[in-house]
Amino acid sequence: MSDLQTAFDKLLDEQRELQKKFQTTAQALFKETTKEFFDKNPNVTGIVWTQYTPYFNDGDTCEFGVNDAAFTNAPDPENVRWGEYEGDEETAADGSEIFAWEGWGEVPKGLDKEMCNAFSRMICSSEMEDVMKAMFGDHVKVVATREGFDVDDHDHD
Repeated sequence: MSDLQTAFDKLLDEQRELQKKFQTTAQALFKETTKEFFDKNPNVTGIVWTQYTPYFNDGDTCEFGVNDAAFTNAPDPENVRWGEYEGDEETAADGSEIFAWEGWGEVPKGLDKEMCNAFSRMICSSEMEDVMKAMFGDHVKVVATREGFDVDDHDHD
């Protein structure tokens, strides 16, 4: 093997190690960031988003992506879908709201708009795609709560 080939192999090994370190560090930081978010946003019961590789993209390459998050005060955030609450009527009537990260109107008490925007930008960033896919998978809906993460299959035809 030539010296150039050996140098190239060494460079590839270094890149793999850096990617592994980035994955590990980003996952730990993501969990800490989520905990801090809930600590500083006491009225938010859940953050909901979907992430998947589309089956069809109008002729463009189908690439994995994370969709904008919805922040909610619903008592059962797992019933938040497509920015709407689909839970029992009794629970929906107690003031459950969905807060989209763009187009904010009046910001409710106990909700930090800037933190919501930053959280959504973080999960949707191209730099985090591999991390999000490794942590939660593809074709899923993720519900983050103070207790942790719930991941369900997501059909996105």
